[in-house]
Amino acid sequence: MSWNSRIAAGFGAAALCSALMAPAAAQDVLKIGASVSLSGPFAREGQLLRDGYDLWRDTVNAKGGVKVGDRTYKVEIVYYDDESKAPTSARLTEKLISEDKVSFLFGPYSSGIATATAAISERYRVLTLTPMATANSLYARGYKYIFTPSPLADAGLHPLLSLATTFSPKPTRVAIVGPDDLFPNVTSAGAVKKAQEMGLEVVYADKYPKTATDLSAVATQIKSAAPDIVLATGYAQDTILLFKSMQELRVQPKMLGVAMSIGVEDFRTALGASAEGLMGVDYWVPTLSYQDPLFGDSKGFAKAFEAKYRKPPTYHAASGAAAGVVLQLALEKAGRLDSDAVRSAMLALRGQTFYGPVEFNEQGVNVKATLNASQIVGGEPKVIYPESVREVAPVFPRQQH
Repeated sequence: MSWNSRIAAGFGAAALCSALMAPAAAQDVLKIGASVSLSGPFAREGQLLRDGYDLWRDTVNAKGGVKVGDRTYKVEIVYYDDESKAPTSARLTEKLISEDKVSFLFGPYSSGIATATAAISERYRVLTLTPMATANSLYARGYKYIFTPSPLADAGLHPLLSLATTFSPKPTRVAIVGPDDLFPNVTSAGAVKKAQEMGLEVVYADKYPKTATDLSAVATQIKSAAPDIVLATGYAQDTILLFKSMQELRVQPKMLGVAMSIGVEDFRTALGASAEGLMGVDYWVPTLSYQDPLFGDSKGFAKAFEAKYRKPPTYHAASGAAAGVVLQLALEKAGRLDSDAVRSAMLALRGQTFYGPVEFNEQGVNVKATLNASQIVGGEPKVIYPESVREVAPVFPRQQH
């Protein structure tokens, strides 16, 4: 089937394209709310997520707005800073709904925070896109109004483990470590289970307080376990601290990987030369061939992002923009703003965005979501897995620093 027929069958591209070309005059406003972390420990990731939300808004508005039924809407996003705190985000989410009167919500960064906000949006029956909240438990609560275009957390390190089994000689001893928080805990548990299923020996699996400021004891424990592979499930800030502690103690595994942050520029900058050879999981990379009617394809999104922000996009930003595309497609399909109608349209979507394939189950999980892996080569992340989108061959063992 051709790309055009795939999109037409899955999303109704003709209707969407006509919506994008509709005149901007006398438009109504589609108000979307977003409580995201713009300060606190998740500020890096929260800003990247907001960048994606904003690029979708600006792109769709520049093309005429969103067509819903016989009306065309200009998109407005109302933001609040949740300060990386779940109670604050829950309070601000209620404010967005009850005071700002938003029609839909874009979710926060962090599964822990989203667990708090989802209870609010569910009570008010406000449909929410949560691209960077992927803990399995969030989607096992029976909620009807949350949807994520991203893969769930328990599979977050599977690409790196699968890649490890292809190396010769095969690394066999694995250490898995991260902060005691919802997403890292789910990712760690999924990685331990997968590693054991693959016949790898998990020689260390532990967590540290998410507010820890000294991880030298953790690094010492990892060194004593003598792993071939160290996989970190933490966020940018604590992972930098962990890796610097490991470097000071000369902990030098053959393979070093992260579940997050591989594409975050200031994460790599903070690690300096020691970032070379680091592997990490990406939810999205620009070399993917997925397509949609708004950005065209992954390269088209990357080009638009670089034109606006003067830097390459990360998967955090891509997931945010993809959430907007998915909502837009569901709105066009539903033909009205009612959350239940849009939810039904969301469940009926079949096709692609530039971010990847889309098909939601009743729990709001994208059952077609994909994962990739990259490695820092020459200071920049390059795709190494799967082989179908590989930019460079993986370097193993990692050069010691």
